[in-house]
Amino acid sequence: MAADLSNTYVVHCADTVCTMGMRQSKIVLRKSHGVYLKNQAQMTVKDQEGVTNVICFGGCHSAENPATVAEAERIAEDVKKDTGESFEKQVKDIFTTEGEDGSKVMACAGECTPEIVSVQWDKEKEDVSVEPGQNALLGEATLTCKYGGIIKIIGAGQPEAT
Repeated sequence: MAADLSNTYVVHCADTVCTMGMRQSKIVLRKSHGVYLKNQAQMTVKDQEGVTNVICFGGCHSAENPATVAEAERIAEDVKKDTGESFEKQVKDIFTTEGEDGSKVMACAGECTPEIVSVQWDKEKEDVSVEPGQNALLGEATLTCKYGGIIKIIGAGQPEAT
């Protein structure tokens, strides 16, 4: 049975997913705030920097990500070299499908470099400050990536009670 994340504090190495990513990932702290839960550093709503805190999801399917579009164009070039036929102009149509939320999703993937547009995670424990001005991060929190992905916490990172 999955844990209820709504009132669960998030710690270093919590599990995450991105709607545009290829695999699960982690959120991490490069330096602890000095507060620990079950020997794991507690995270705040401000721990949301791409690459620093939000680790790569293996690849990105977003049609808004230049790396993904470049990968589709590279595939089109390979096909042209192999077959002598060009379909460069149709490459976006061929490799693009519509996601559940209406966003464009590529059938191929480019490099995932999370570029977070959210100022902070959207769920916090308002009466628990880990550092001044930085409230504790709760497990139902999400972030938005520049390329349209929604990043969600799926595991708070706390070791299971024994």
